[in-house]
This record gives sequence, structure tokens and C-alpha cells, in this order.
Amino acid sequence: MRFLLPVLVFLVGAQGTVAQSNTSSVFRFLDVPPTARTAALGGNHAGLFNADFSLIHINPAYLNNDASGSISASYLNFFSDANMGFTSGAYKFENIGTFAAGIRFVGYGEFDRLDEDGNDLGNFNANDIALTGAYSMPIAKNITAGAGIDFIHSSYASYKSSAVAFSGGFFYQDTASHFSAGISIRNLGGQLTAYADDREPLPLDVSVGFTKKPEAFPFQLSLTFKKLNDWDLRVFGETGQPSFVDNVFRHVIFGGETYFGENVTVRLGYDHYLHEQTQTGQDFDLAGIAFGVGINIKSIVIDLSRNSYSRLGGVTRISLKTDLD
Repeated sequence: MRFLLPVLVFLVGAQGTVAQSNTSSVFRFLDVPPTARTAALGGNHAGLFNADFSLIHINPAYLNNDASGSISASYLNFFSDANMGFTSGAYKFENIGTFAAGIRFVGYGEFDRLDEDGNDLGNFNANDIALTGAYSMPIAKNITAGAGIDFIHSSYASYKSSAVAFSGGFFYQDTASHFSAGISIRNLGGQLTAYADDREPLPLDVSVGFTKKPEAFPFQLSLTFKKLNDWDLRVFGETGQPSFVDNVFRHVIFGGETYFGENVTVRLGYDHYLHEQTQTGQDFDLAGIAFGVGINIKSIVIDLSRNSYSRLGGVTRISLKTDLD
């Protein structure tokens, strides 16, 4: 009955999803796509076909027995001096299940410390880190259940905060019909310590996703409905509620990938909410659009992606994955 753990996570999450909002949540780095593949497909897809263990931060049910002995690493040079890194590994224990561990780290660079009069008090660094553990096991034909836990810590000069978060998910994949579906709850938890004794919610995310490759169609298409626990996705400075149709599309991530032989994959994606957050208002704006490529070289998989943030610029990611066995 070990599959009851992710079920319990879902039941607990269902009780609090309506009340929690992401508009003032902390540890927003937890929402950043962990690999170049998902970034190129528009974001965090919950039902991605042929997903692998490096995506346990999105849906721990992606972890499977085939991942044993594999490691992955991703890096992105974010805006300004911020740098982000992700790494994970998986191992299967006979008669128990498959476990994975991961680290997410963000360094925001060095800042000047000034008092209220502008006097120089030296420098300080700011960073976030999350340590992840995940477990999965098959519960039925083509269905896997998974659960994960995150220990999170942030340090901004003398201001520090820590938290614990849980995640759970289910993933279904039918290779014969080239169809997959998944559901996940991420970042279900709370702060253990707050920056200034003012506790804020974590960026809770309930997502449902699907992937399908239609016959005689070159692209494998992925669709995910994100933030289902937070209907009103307004952007900064938006006082009125967006129209119903606009708000629906802010919850949707689109992605597609096509294969050129066995070793090259080309990907495209779009996140309408990111578009609304970063658009310039011009007639032609690439905000929210993503693209990327994947290359297989023997036992090494290299993924590259580029995401447009309009006037803020673009973000490039690189991910590496290999099997040590």
C-alpha cells in the first residue's frame, strides 16, 4: 500500500488549494523549469511523454526504474549576475522502489550593504537552495505514482528563511498510442522560519498535463494546465481581473517537439502568462516564446533552450544527462 503516500499528499493539498494564492508567495525560484527540455517546451509540463528523472521537481512520478544509475545537471545564466544550477541522480533498490535526489541552487551575486544614510557597510551575497528527495513505484499497468520532499533555505544578508515542501504525482504513459498524462501537486508546505516573522505561502502549483503525437503529424504535442489552485493570475500592476478567455490561457502551457533521426530533437513552446508578464505592448512581441534543441551523443544527452522575456532579454539553458551504469 505504499502508493497511498502520494494519494495522501493530494488529499491534503485539495483541502488548502483554494485558500492559497501565489501572488505573494516566497521561494519563487521553485517555479523555474529545471531542465532545458522543459524550458524549450514552454515550462513545467506535468504529463510529458518520455519524461525522465531529472524532472522530479515537476512531477515525482516521472521517476522510474529505468533511471537507476543516471545523473543530470543543468545551468542557466539568469538576468544580471544571477546564476542557477540544477543537479539530480537516481538509483533503484530491489524490492523497494526507485529513489532520486536533487539540488537546486540560485546565486544572485554580490550586493552593497548600505545604512539609511547611505554609508557603506560592506558587501553581502544572496542565494537560495533546495534539496529534494523523491520516491516512485508502479501502481498499475502504465501508471506510476511518486512523492517528494524539499528542504528549502534562503539567505539574504542577515535575513534568512527556511521551509519544507511536499509534492506528489501520478503519471500514465502508453507507448503504443504515443500518449501520456500526468497530474502533480508541487510546493505543498510552509515556512519553518520567516525573514521577519511574517510568514508567506509557498508557490503552490496543481497541474494537469497531456502529451500526444497524432498519426502522420510531425510534432509531439504537449499541453499543461498549471496553477489550477489559483484561478486569478493577474500580472504586476494589473488592478482589474482579466477576461475569462485571457485568464484561461494564462493557465496553459503549449509545447511541441519533433525528431530528426534518432539523435536530434527540435522543440518549441509558449507560456501565455509569461507573455503577459513581460510583453512590451508592441504588435510583434516574442515574450513567452521558447525554442530549443536536443542532441544525443552515445550515452550523453545535451539539451539547449532559449526563452524570450521581451525587453528583459532572453535566458539560455544547457542540460546534460548520462547513464553511469
